[in-house]
Amino acid sequence: MTEPRPAPLFAPRQVAWTAQLSVGVDEIDAQHQELYRRVNLFLAALAEKRAAPELEPLVRYLREYIREHFAEEQRLMEFCFYAGLGEHLAEHQAFEAEFEALAAELGRDGPTFGLARRLVALLVDWLDNHLATTDRAFGAFLASHLGRRTVKPSA
Repeated sequence: MTEPRPAPLFAPRQVAWTAQLSVGVDEIDAQHQELYRRVNLFLAALAEKRAAPELEPLVRYLREYIREHFAEEQRLMEFCFYAGLGEHLAEHQAFEAEFEALAAELGRDGPTFGLARRLVALLVDWLDNHLATTDRAFGAFLASHLGRRTVKPSA
Protein backbone atom coordinates (compact mmCIF):
# COMPACT_ATOMS: atom_id res chain seq x y z
CA MET A 1 0.00 0.00 0.00
CA THR A 2 1.36 3.38 -0.98
CA GLU A 3 1.47 6.16 1.56
CA PRO A 4 -0.59 9.20 0.61
CA ARG A 5 1.40 12.14 -0.66
CA PRO A 6 1.41 15.17 1.62
CA ALA A 7 -0.63 18.15 0.52
CA PRO A 8 1.44 20.56 -1.56
CA LEU A 9 3.09 23.46 0.24
CA PHE A 10 1.44 25.84 -2.23
CA ALA A 11 -0.47 25.53 -5.45
CA PRO A 12 2.16 24.56 -7.99
CA ARG A 13 3.10 27.54 -10.11
CA GLN A 14 5.14 27.38 -13.24
CA VAL A 15 6.89 29.98 -15.29
CA ALA A 16 6.28 29.96 -19.00
CA TRP A 17 8.69 31.47 -21.45
CA THR A 18 6.73 32.95 -24.33
CA ALA A 19 7.69 34.71 -27.53
CA GLN A 20 6.61 37.95 -25.82
CA LEU A 21 9.61 37.55 -23.51
CA SER A 22 12.01 37.17 -26.45
CA VAL A 23 14.88 39.62 -26.37
CA GLY A 24 15.46 39.16 -30.10
CA VAL A 25 18.82 37.40 -29.78
CA ASP A 26 18.67 33.65 -30.31
CA GLU A 27 21.40 32.66 -27.83
CA ILE A 28 19.96 34.75 -25.01
CA ASP A 29 16.43 33.51 -25.72
CA ALA A 30 17.70 29.89 -25.58
CA GLN A 31 19.40 30.61 -22.25
CA HIS A 32 16.22 32.15 -20.87
CA GLN A 33 14.20 29.12 -21.95
CA GLU A 34 16.67 26.83 -20.13
CA LEU A 35 16.52 29.07 -17.06
CA TYR A 36 12.72 28.81 -17.02
CA ARG A 37 12.98 25.02 -17.34
CA ARG A 38 15.28 24.87 -14.31
CA VAL A 39 13.07 27.23 -12.30
CA ASN A 40 10.07 24.99 -13.02
CA LEU A 41 11.93 21.91 -11.76
CA PHE A 42 12.74 23.73 -8.54
CA LEU A 43 9.23 25.14 -8.08
CA ALA A 44 7.68 21.68 -8.58
CA ALA A 45 10.00 20.16 -5.97
CA LEU A 46 9.27 23.01 -3.57
CA ALA A 47 5.52 22.62 -4.01
CA GLU A 48 5.84 18.89 -3.27
CA LYS A 49 7.37 19.76 0.12
CA ARG A 50 10.58 17.95 -0.60
CA ALA A 51 13.00 18.12 2.30
CA ALA A 52 15.87 20.61 2.24
CA PRO A 53 18.49 17.91 1.43
CA GLU A 54 16.45 16.95 -1.65
CA LEU A 55 16.09 20.59 -2.70
CA GLU A 56 19.77 21.47 -2.31
CA PRO A 57 20.91 19.86 -5.62
CA LEU A 58 18.15 21.76 -7.42
CA VAL A 59 19.21 25.02 -5.73
CA ARG A 60 22.81 24.35 -6.78
CA TYR A 61 21.69 23.46 -10.32
CA LEU A 62 19.67 26.67 -10.57
CA ARG A 63 22.39 28.83 -8.96
CA GLU A 64 25.05 27.58 -11.39
CA TYR A 65 22.92 28.33 -14.42
CA ILE A 66 21.93 31.78 -13.16
CA ARG A 67 25.61 32.64 -12.66
CA GLU A 68 26.57 31.31 -16.10
CA HIS A 69 23.76 33.21 -17.78
CA PHE A 70 24.42 36.48 -15.95
CA ALA A 71 28.14 36.20 -16.80
CA GLU A 72 27.33 35.66 -20.47
CA GLU A 73 25.02 38.67 -20.54
CA GLN A 74 27.70 40.77 -18.85
CA ARG A 75 30.30 39.63 -21.39
CA LEU A 76 28.01 40.65 -24.25
CA MET A 77 27.21 44.01 -22.64
CA GLU A 78 30.89 44.77 -22.16
CA PHE A 79 31.73 43.63 -25.70
CA CYS A 80 29.28 46.07 -27.30
CA PHE A 81 29.78 48.90 -24.76
CA TYR A 82 26.17 48.77 -23.59
CA ALA A 83 25.30 52.03 -21.80
CA GLY A 84 22.87 50.25 -19.45
CA LEU A 85 25.52 47.83 -18.16
CA GLY A 86 25.69 49.26 -14.63
CA GLU A 87 21.94 49.23 -14.02
CA HIS A 88 21.56 45.79 -15.57
CA LEU A 89 24.34 44.31 -13.45
CA ALA A 90 22.87 45.93 -10.34
CA GLU A 91 19.59 44.08 -11.03
CA HIS A 92 21.48 40.81 -11.45
CA GLN A 93 23.44 41.38 -8.23
CA ALA A 94 20.28 42.19 -6.27
CA PHE A 95 18.61 39.04 -7.61
CA GLU A 96 21.62 36.88 -6.73
CA ALA A 97 21.83 38.33 -3.21
CA GLU A 98 18.15 37.69 -2.57
CA PHE A 99 18.33 34.20 -4.08
CA GLU A 100 21.36 33.34 -1.91
CA ALA A 101 19.63 34.60 1.24
CA LEU A 102 16.51 32.55 0.49
CA ALA A 103 18.59 29.48 -0.43
CA ALA A 104 20.44 29.77 2.90
CA GLU A 105 17.12 30.05 4.75
CA LEU A 106 15.85 26.99 2.89
CA GLY A 107 18.93 25.02 3.90
CA ARG A 108 18.61 26.14 7.51
CA ASP A 109 14.83 25.99 8.08
CA GLY A 110 13.55 23.74 5.31
CA PRO A 111 10.63 24.59 3.05
CA THR A 112 8.08 26.73 4.89
CA PHE A 113 5.04 28.39 3.41
CA GLY A 114 6.44 31.92 3.87
CA LEU A 115 9.77 30.98 2.32
CA ALA A 116 8.06 29.21 -0.56
CA ARG A 117 5.97 32.30 -1.22
CA ARG A 118 9.06 34.53 -1.31
CA LEU A 119 10.95 32.10 -3.56
CA VAL A 120 8.02 31.93 -5.97
CA ALA A 121 7.81 35.74 -6.05
CA LEU A 122 11.51 36.02 -6.75
CA LEU A 123 11.73 33.27 -9.33
CA VAL A 124 8.48 33.95 -11.17
CA ASP A 125 7.69 37.63 -10.81
CA TRP A 126 11.25 38.96 -10.89
CA LEU A 127 12.25 36.86 -13.90
CA ASP A 128 9.18 37.77 -15.92
CA ASN A 129 9.62 41.47 -15.13
CA HIS A 130 13.38 41.46 -15.73
CA LEU A 131 13.05 39.69 -19.08
CA ALA A 132 10.13 41.83 -20.23
CA THR A 133 11.91 45.10 -19.46
CA THR A 134 15.65 45.08 -18.76
CA ASP A 135 16.64 42.12 -20.93
CA ARG A 136 14.41 43.17 -23.81
CA ALA A 137 16.03 46.62 -23.82
CA PHE A 138 19.47 45.01 -23.96
CA GLY A 139 18.32 42.54 -26.62
CA ALA A 140 17.03 45.36 -28.83
CA PHE A 141 20.33 47.20 -28.43
CA LEU A 142 22.36 44.07 -29.14
CA ALA A 143 20.31 43.10 -32.20
CA SER A 144 20.64 46.61 -33.64
CA HIS A 145 24.36 46.68 -32.78
CA LEU A 146 24.95 43.33 -34.47
CA GLY A 147 22.37 43.71 -37.22
CA ARG A 148 21.19 40.11 -36.73
CA ARG A 149 19.43 37.78 -34.26
CA THR A 150 22.53 35.81 -33.30
CA VAL A 151 25.78 36.70 -31.58
CA LYS A 152 27.60 33.95 -33.47
CA PRO A 153 29.78 35.22 -36.33
CA SER A 154 28.11 35.15 -39.75
CA ALA A 155 29.21 32.41 -42.10
